[in-house]
Amino acid sequence: MEAPPNAADGSVPPPRRMHLVGTLPQFPTAADALTWQVDELAGRVRRLTGGETGDRLRWIVPVVQRLAHRPELRRTRSGDWSGYDDVDRFARRRGRRLLPEHLDLRIAEHAEEELRVLQDSQHPATPALPLQVGLPGHLDLAWFSFGPAAVPRAAPVVRRALGGEIARTVAAGGRSVVFQLELPAELVAVAAAPGPLRPAAARLVARLAVRPVAEAPAGTRFGVHLCLGDLGHRALRQLPDAGPLVQLTAALVRAWPAGRTLEFVHLPFSGGDRTPPADPAPYAPLRTLRGVLPEQVQLIAGVAHEGQAAEDQVRVLALVEEALGRRVDVATACGLGRRSPAAADAAVRATLRLLDA
Repeated sequence: MEAPPNAADGSVPPPRRMHLVGTLPQFPTAADALTWQVDELAGRVRRLTGGETGDRLRWIVPVVQRLAHRPELRRTRSGDWSGYDDVDRFARRRGRRLLPEHLDLRIAEHAEEELRVLQDSQHPATPALPLQVGLPGHLDLAWFSFGPAAVPRAAPVVRRALGGEIARTVAAGGRSVVFQLELPAELVAVAAAPGPLRPAAARLVARLAVRPVAEAPAGTRFGVHLCLGDLGHRALRQLPDAGPLVQLTAALVRAWPAGRTLEFVHLPFSGGDRTPPADPAPYAPLRTLRGVLPEQVQLIAGVAHEGQAAEDQVRVLALVEEALGRRVDVATACGLGRRSPAAADAAVRATLRLLDA
């Protein structure tokens, strides 16, 4: 496929890079995941991730489950997290307050460890090749922990807790850290809104979603991972087309706080075990992003899937780039933590094949 011209000057853009969304179940430790990236993926990734190994392969599930140890809270539902209706939920006990310190997030703790691993390996994180740190949206964490009805009360507390983790991580890594803001609930909310109301829903969701960004130290680097959920390797919702992605992305760009860098936006074009469509119609709304997204903001297409034929994968990537009028980086639709190690390896290989398509 011929590379799409750079929208600004007609030149051929630089090669695609691979984006690792986060979880890497094929590695037992962050050190193993980072060593693999530094050695095997040198020059093929823009950011490094510790792979969110161990219990972090389940995204925020460990954070929610640790709430059971808080005397201020009571469990209102028990679940094994095998599906979206089989989860743990908590509520504040009568007469008790929910405070930021009650949330055992451990984001900064893990980031500091990964920065040390890179430093000790003689490949320290740098502004040019930073450590990527996953950051759940405060609305998502409040929703999954306390339920939809409690979000208005719980979200501000969660936001302050996340703010503390951001500040501590920036103190440790500075410009050598990029936070990946992960927003499944926000995308699903926009997709679920009736068509005529989606633009307004996107604007509201975006204004709420970027509040932790606005409160971060000036100069903090961010990217956005839009997500459809992957619990049990099933999406919360599938998209009929790219319209909700476009509407939320445009709203986030317009609402983005000054003084905080938006470096990339990752767009999923399928969810769970579903493969992205190979028909051009679902990608047509992407044309609306031309001129909306600044050239310096990298677009990452979440199209790589080990279950789709290689020729269809190349076609899908071509459809995305033709609609956007620009070259994109490539990723899977979500992290690999809900895949087996063998399936995760296959997904990585599928992604790497697309870099040279």
